[in-house]
Parts: sequence; C-alpha cells; structure tokens
Amino acid sequence: MSENRSGLFKAMLALSMMLFVIAFVVFKSGAIENRITTKVVDGKTQESRSYGFNASKIPAYLKSVVAPITGKQALLEDNK
Repeated sequence: MSENRSGLFKAMLALSMMLFVIAFVVFKSGAIENRITTKVVDGKTQESRSYGFNASKIPAYLKSVVAPITGKQALLEDNK
C-alpha cells in the first residue's frame, strides 16, 4: 500500500514541477500582454483593461535561453 502512495506522490510532484516550469516560461517570455482600451462615452473617457495571450513570444524567449548554451549552431533551421 505504501508503494502506491509513494508513486502517487512522485507523480504529483512531477506534475507540479512541470506546471511550474510552464508558468515560469510563459511569464518570463512576456506572452501575457496587458491591453488598455479607451472609449469616450457621453464626454467621459473610460478605460478598460484586458489581458491577452501571445504565444509567438515563447519560441523567441526559448531561443534566447538556449543560444548561449549551444553556441547558436543547434538553432539554425537551415542546418540539416
């Protein structure tokens, strides 16, 4: 019985670490953008804030992290 709980604990630990790494990469890459829109309604200016997700920033961030380690040779797409 204790072996089953040990495996469950290891699985939960691995899942939580994976989610932490994904959240860290999304946050550090700036993929979550703050958008501010202004409207003029009845002569008054109203601001509304919303958040958007821009996934195109993630590969650029990952390349900037991996490039110093690999010396940029592994990142060339033309290299076959």
